Amino acid sequence: MPIQNSAPAPNCKFPIALHDGLVVEAVYYGSETLCISSQAGCALACPICASGSQGLKRQLTLAELELQLDQFRQKGFEPKRLTISGIGEPLQNWTNVRSYMINCQKQGLGISVTTTGVVIRQLEELISLATNGVMISLHAATAAIHRQLIPNGPDFLQLCCEIDRIYPLISRRKRRKLGINYLLLAGINDRPSDLQALLAMMQRWPDFTLHLLRYNPVAGRNFHSDPETIDHWHDYLLANNISVRRPNRWRNSADGGCGTLYLQRSSP
Repeated sequence: MPIQNSAPAPNCKFPIALHDGLVVEAVYYGSETLCISSQAGCALACPICASGSQGLKRQLTLAELELQLDQFRQKGFEPKRLTISGIGEPLQNWTNVRSYMINCQKQGLGISVTTTGVVIRQLEELISLATNGVMISLHAATAAIHRQLIPNGPDFLQLCCEIDRIYPLISRRKRRKLGINYLLLAGINDRPSDLQALLAMMQRWPDFTLHLLRYNPVAGRNFHSDPETIDHWHDYLLANNISVRRPNRWRNSADGGCGTLYLQRSSP
């Protein structure tokens, strides 16, 4: 099928049926970015995310990573950007994710990755391979809150120390493509003390971009974000010379994808 110039509706989720009856989801954003999944489920058990609600079933194979872009292209569309930011933790499927990223490089396809940094020793190589950057989802500026939100994630202090170590080894041009994700959750990580801790943390990595995210509702999860707090944090951090961004309109959509992707099973 020929590639079309037009694109599907913004924030279009579509299922990817796997050979064993499992179904993962990919998302096409209105920013012309295709977001693909790296695992069938997730072992991190983050209470803010739907993707790990059934635990980790298995790793996606290299062919299944490639299948997601192939199926999108079969619909007649071509994304401008790729990101491995869907269901799963990419660093826990590193062998296949690494091969996929190398293949993307060979094809001239720019790719970014979102990770919790859970396999700390792989973070440096991940950054070197991600041509369009890496987003590290911390969602906290203290170890206690980080453990609450990412219970099976990396040790917060060790991860920050690793970022400190590799920060000067990365070219400034590359550093500017790297970012920290911080999902603001009312009453949990959006207090004045959290803001001051976040400011101090980001001052350690001045070339990184801080992405303030808004919570996308997930059935059965009692979290929410306060838009006024997001605006206040953005303005305060910007005034303190932090490169910071509010959530864009695609991520603000109720169908924004972040944390809302489910592992499913195909109907018999």
